[in-house]
Amino acid sequence: MLEAQRVQNERTINLVASESYCPRATLEAEASPLIDKNASGYPPRRAFGGSEIMDAVELTAISRARRLFKAPYANVQALSSTIANVAILRALLSSGDKILAFDPNSGGHGSHGSIRHMSGQDYEAHFFGVHPRTGLIDYDAVRRLAHSIRPRMIIAGSSAYPRSIDYRQLATVANEVEALLFADIAHVAGFVASGLMDNPMQYCDVVTTSTHKTLCGPRTGGLILARLEFGSAIDSALYPGLQAAPGGHIIAARAVLFEMVSHAPFKELMLHVLQLAKHLASALESHGVHLYTGGTDTHMVVAQLGDTPWTSGADINTALLAHGIVANTMSLPNTSKTKRSQLALRLGTTAMAIRGMSTSAIESVAQVIADLLSRGPGAAIDQNAARDIRSLADKYPIPKQWEKR
Repeated sequence: MLEAQRVQNERTINLVASESYCPRATLEAEASPLIDKNASGYPPRRAFGGSEIMDAVELTAISRARRLFKAPYANVQALSSTIANVAILRALLSSGDKILAFDPNSGGHGSHGSIRHMSGQDYEAHFFGVHPRTGLIDYDAVRRLAHSIRPRMIIAGSSAYPRSIDYRQLATVANEVEALLFADIAHVAGFVASGLMDNPMQYCDVVTTSTHKTLCGPRTGGLILARLEFGSAIDSALYPGLQAAPGGHIIAARAVLFEMVSHAPFKELMLHVLQLAKHLASALESHGVHLYTGGTDTHMVVAQLGDTPWTSGADINTALLAHGIVANTMSLPNTSKTKRSQLALRLGTTAMAIRGMSTSAIESVAQVIADLLSRGPGAAIDQNAARDIRSLADKYPIPKQWEKR
């Protein structure tokens, strides 16, 4: 099975917005002798003999994270960004407190108050969304809702919103209603770290991110950044409140990642990610594909499919894979009068930027996607298109490490 996954990775064009490829150095850290060391607690770990090395590794990871994101406090132990989000809520809110978050049905994340998630069960969740005409966040509506609801916390973050979020505006609203402001930057952390997007630590009380999307690191990883006064409560909420030992090898991999991300080649990679996304969006639109929000500011392009013959996300993913493309589908709000459904296709360019794909190549991929979407389910595989995609996958192999790009 491991070999089958390796072959699939090599032979397909990866457009999953929440995936990337780990640098070899982080993989080597995860496979290091630190995998055998119990990392329960926080430095200094006096309850476990021989923890001095582990303590030094964690303190290095914390120092690098703080420097990278200009944060007074960092916690590098969360096993995922979702667990990090829950820890924030547990640390800073009381059960039943009101939260105002970006609606998951508009591209927000389920851990920000969805009724199917504990964040929506333990707290009184209210949501802001997008303007029905533009598909962009309606900040005036956010202000009206905040003054009406008086939330204890406003949550900014997305899973399928391809635009940058104005943290400065949200901070102004939060100040007006005396609410905390929490930003989940899992999808845009790479752009923030490289200085290509506004750093929410300038405006927010707390920030979380995963490490495997635009940060291009190990998948098992969440990072918490915050104002210093919240540090003790967050530490306790995460451990022992939600999890035990995170694994020393995982923390070591994050320490390696944060160092790599701080250098110029990573910024060049992020610039390429953004360039590919712009070209992908433009090419899809030129072929008649309707885009959520009308374009992108990030690595993400979201195609709305209500005007196409497709009604099943599983069918789309199967058809894409048959042509050598991996992506994922989701639901979004209706922003077109002719839409019959909320089905959308989420595409991302981080993985293919790591593989060095050119803008002309991503435009060729866009044409294959647009043709497939117009043909509808049940159509035969376009063997010529499938061969073209396989050729592109072979032309842009997964690099052994970033330095060989």
